[in-house]
Amino acid sequence: MKYILLLRHAKSSHEDSSLKDFDRPLAPRGNKDASGMGGFLRKIDYLPGSIISSPAERAGQTTKLLLHGAELNEDIVQWNEELYYGSSRDYLRAIQKADDKTDTALVVGHNPKIEDIARRLCGNGSVRMPTAAIVCLEQPAKEWSQIREGLASLKWMMIPKILNKLAS
Repeated sequence: MKYILLLRHAKSSHEDSSLKDFDRPLAPRGNKDASGMGGFLRKIDYLPGSIISSPAERAGQTTKLLLHGAELNEDIVQWNEELYYGSSRDYLRAIQKADDKTDTALVVGHNPKIEDIARRLCGNGSVRMPTAAIVCLEQPAKEWSQIREGLASLKWMMIPKILNKLAS
């Protein structure tokens, strides 16, 4: 069984309108949410052995803050530009190339592609992912290269709003 964690980057800042979209950083709320999601993964023991992230500034910051909150090392991260520039098909290809030494891989990306790949992997319905939301998909496969659209099931989902309510 393989577990695919999909994380939409945390809330980004729109404060500096001179920045290109690729270079937009996280907003203060995004910093808190990204770190909190890492702590959540650590607490429920769903730590990824492999992380594939968009290198866009807000996704990169989300990834690094999640690593800190989950107490993971950055050596498990692969930076993949196709998660910013490409399509949901590129997300599938990135997942299929995850390290077979792990059964849990995390992809950090952008909307609408992150929601689209969640929908495509599950094969029906739609998954609405606010910023910093994580979904966990479960797919019967021995190797990541066997991951196919329409065969996964949604195991769980967590959003910062709910996580914050649970923490208070």
